[in-house]
Amino acid sequence: MQTQIFHKPEIQQINFADSRYYTRNEKDYFPSVTEILSVYPKGFGFDQWLKDVGANAKEIAERAAKVGSKIHNVTEDLNNGVEIKWADEQGNAQYSIDEWKLLLRYADFWKKCTPTLIANEQSFCSANLKFGGTIDRVTMIAGKRWLIDIKTSNYIHTSQELQLAAYAELWNEDNPNAPIEETGILWLKTSVRTDKIDIDKNIFQGVCEAGAWQLKTFERHYTDAFKIFQHTQAIWTEENPTYKPMNLILPDTIKL
Repeated sequence: MQTQIFHKPEIQQINFADSRYYTRNEKDYFPSVTEILSVYPKGFGFDQWLKDVGANAKEIAERAAKVGSKIHNVTEDLNNGVEIKWADEQGNAQYSIDEWKLLLRYADFWKKCTPTLIANEQSFCSANLKFGGTIDRVTMIAGKRWLIDIKTSNYIHTSQELQLAAYAELWNEDNPNAPIEETGILWLKTSVRTDKIDIDKNIFQGVCEAGAWQLKTFERHYTDAFKIFQHTQAIWTEENPTYKPMNLILPDTIKL
């Protein structure tokens, strides 16, 4: 279980909040988009992977999640104008080779597609939609408003398309005058082999010295994908009729 940690020194508290849930008023809690999609089938490929790796599945998944989280944090810094360096002041490497390649691919995407940043790692919680989530990026690319999710996984699953659709609905509810026009996954582990940018066809992919990236889009519009998400949400609600997030509050000092 992942937690968000909030230190409140003014009242000497540490609040360990369940990150699978979102709230605006600390009274009404709603599941995250990814928590809802945990009941969506991963497909034959995922089931086969579980069989292949066996008992190592949890360790591999946790390691991949840690890398993904690190890349998200660093790309957020990049978009906030921070210069990222391979080594610290003592000359020690701060990233593995694979992590550095992923960051270089992200930078290559930004240079070749020249998006204009609108939102960076912005969280939403909707009492109307009854879920919350954190959007990676909203940008303008070639005159269109894009919602982009960054992925460092080896594969793209249908659930990730549904995730984007749900995020788009969250954004649109808060920004009715600036709705999302396109959604895409910035896939930093794609296998494309050539640079190709076709604005009319929404094709954005690139190759650099560190490998390839692709802004992967989907055939159906996100409003159609959202209908599938809503069915999934109904199943999650059926299985979790009395859900309640873990919210552990502890003192921040100890003295004997």
